[in-house]
Amino acid sequence: MCPVDEFRTRGSHFEVGQAIGRCFSAQIRRSLGSYPLLKKILAYHRTSEGQARYQELLEVNRARYPGYLAELEGLAEGADYPFEELLLANLRGEYGGYLDKGGRGCFDCALVSEDAALFGHNEDGSPAFQDSYYVIHAQVDDKPAYPTLCYPGFLCGNAFGFNAAGICFSCDSVQPQQVRVGIGRHLIARSLLEATSLEDAIRRVTVPGRASGFSYTIGSIPERRIVHVEVAPEAHHVREIEGCYVHTNHYRTLDVPQVTGRSSRARLQRAAEILQRDPPVDAGGVLTVLGDEEDGQYPIYRTGTPSDSSVTLCTALFDLDARWLRIYSGHPSRTQEQFVQFSLGQGQAGPPA
Repeated sequence: MCPVDEFRTRGSHFEVGQAIGRCFSAQIRRSLGSYPLLKKILAYHRTSEGQARYQELLEVNRARYPGYLAELEGLAEGADYPFEELLLANLRGEYGGYLDKGGRGCFDCALVSEDAALFGHNEDGSPAFQDSYYVIHAQVDDKPAYPTLCYPGFLCGNAFGFNAAGICFSCDSVQPQQVRVGIGRHLIARSLLEATSLEDAIRRVTVPGRASGFSYTIGSIPERRIVHVEVAPEAHHVREIEGCYVHTNHYRTLDVPQVTGRSSRARLQRAAEILQRDPPVDAGGVLTVLGDEEDGQYPIYRTGTPSDSSVTLCTALFDLDARWLRIYSGHPSRTQEQFVQFSLGQGQAGPPA
């Protein structure tokens, strides 16, 4: 099991991005250089149609989130890496909607009862990011400090994290068929790290002008509530979690045209079987669901099988009552005592590492 690298920084949007870029330059080059989807996006970007789309997306997102574009500019300068490529990588959901129909993404399992308020998340993705992710502890200006898992070259927030206001969350990919020029989902997810309440978080992920889709599990420690939010370009649905709820990589509630991959369907079906037979009642039960490998072709805990190219990079478990986040770099149910733990709601960035 590999330890999780951590880095602490604070400052302006640009300064935080620059510091992260300097620290993780090698990982950024290595991971993005071997990322298959980015290669597809770059090939399209070199066409006249691709150039026009990039300019439209750049203008829309800079107008809505100038601070996050400044973070990417700082990241590019710090890592000595082309800004255009970083922005294209961070718009992978908006490009992947018509360049890549793989239906890839993560898995969430949430549980709210009298005895438990927690949710677990398998961070699934390309093997290009295996063992190259890291945890960023940051504070931008006077906004809430946060720790969050981060991929090399990406804005903070598109995997899972929490902030000093007691808001914690994870993200799952979904693929609506209709993707438009608009606000990128990674920039929207970045804004969750600044949320000050559950309602504020919901408002942020459902901001008008969205380009594509995402789904979010969002918890509030002060309110002891967990919701799941499905988002498409022109619609969204908020589900209050009561009991146990799982989500894979297609819309379960929103009725929109979408790409539904075989892995997503198989993992949801297998999870439904587990919940019917032996529903989790505590953290150990949630970890058992997250670590299930019963389906050899499309396991919940993904291993890069020939039929499923994605892998589970790590697993997160949030406990709102105990107020901690645990990150498991190894198999979550076989290594339940091997994790890195963070105290929820204490997002102090501290001095740069």
